[in-house]
Amino acid sequence: MSARAAVMALGLLPAVVLAADTQTLPKGTFLLDTSYMDTRIGSQWDGQRRQVSLLPSIDRYEPGGGFQGRITARPRAHFQLVIPQLSYGVTDELTVAVVVPLVVRTTIDTNLSWEPGAYQPQLGRAYSEADFWAWAGSMGQPKPPDTWVGNAWTPADLVVGARYKLPRPSWLEQAGVVWAGGLYVALPTGRPVPPEEVVAAGTTNWELHSYGDVEAHLAVSKSLWTDGSGVERLVLGADGFYAWFRPKAYETPKGTNNPLLQTFAPYVGDRYTLDPGDWLGASATLDWSVFHGPTRASIVSGGSLERAERLPSLLTLSLGYTVFFTGQSDWQSQSALWDYDREKYWQPGEKHIARAQGTVSLLRLGLPIQLYAGYRNQSWLTGRYVRPSNACVVGARVLAKF
Repeated sequence: MSARAAVMALGLLPAVVLAADTQTLPKGTFLLDTSYMDTRIGSQWDGQRRQVSLLPSIDRYEPGGGFQGRITARPRAHFQLVIPQLSYGVTDELTVAVVVPLVVRTTIDTNLSWEPGAYQPQLGRAYSEADFWAWAGSMGQPKPPDTWVGNAWTPADLVVGARYKLPRPSWLEQAGVVWAGGLYVALPTGRPVPPEEVVAAGTTNWELHSYGDVEAHLAVSKSLWTDGSGVERLVLGADGFYAWFRPKAYETPKGTNNPLLQTFAPYVGDRYTLDPGDWLGASATLDWSVFHGPTRASIVSGGSLERAERLPSLLTLSLGYTVFFTGQSDWQSQSALWDYDREKYWQPGEKHIARAQGTVSLLRLGLPIQLYAGYRNQSWLTGRYVRPSNACVVGARVLAKF
């Protein structure tokens, strides 16, 4: 077959540490943030901004003969992740963090179907689906499973990063604008798509399609409304970023388990490389402190009621939007045609993300805990040459200072 029938479920991870944010932790403070994410993907945007299947249809022909039929699939992938991240305030201006995403489970429903082809004289009819897979089985090719389950507690690419609150010139200080720079690096701890699996999903940053190997961020924020106690009730934030992807080497499928679907190595070579193309993007976030809540002096505020008044409100709602532009992918193997067949699905494109989150902060009550829940959508706004996923996330943050 001319195309590999594997699923890469992209665009899943929230990458919490990469949010458009200028906040840094106080010196000597730890923040443990653990979240659970449930995300699903079942389509991709093509070059005309249409939602199409993750896998193209595959036409099958008799060896040297007529059209057998067409294999079609509408795969849907379900990822469940746990994402712990630990941050530490080195100084009041510098915070470092490590994020360790874990894929708890991946489930892919293939939703295979068959469209009969031309009349076959030897059968007296066209191939039925059962006829085709019986014929394929006689050549060592099993029918792909209806459901694939894998990646049990498998790590994705670990992220280490730092955010530095930049010094403000007088004109920025007078305007009430805060700015910060961030640098984040992904370590290759994830697992790529198993090469001999016809239906599978990997856990590297390329498969998850949420963060680059190295990312540089510049974020700014400004308070639009500060109440009489000095608490910022409405804050607008913006973040511009550039993500670089390193070229990645992969083992070429040899067709060991799927000789009709994945025998690529004889003409592609034993290995191939992929340069995914870099990203350039921007985010905007609006944080609204909906309910201030009661305030008390506690260990969280160092026993100061005045400091407690400046802590985050009990309930905050956040709305956000992110757009990023993806570069042209570049496959390199011994087959230029095979390379092109993959590059055409990953041409320069764009992805749009709408986000909403609610956060309950108990800091003002003397408990160093924040709870949050959110939703992220990538299919409301059309994109090009990307795969939109929609996700729900719940999590908790605990602060500590020793």
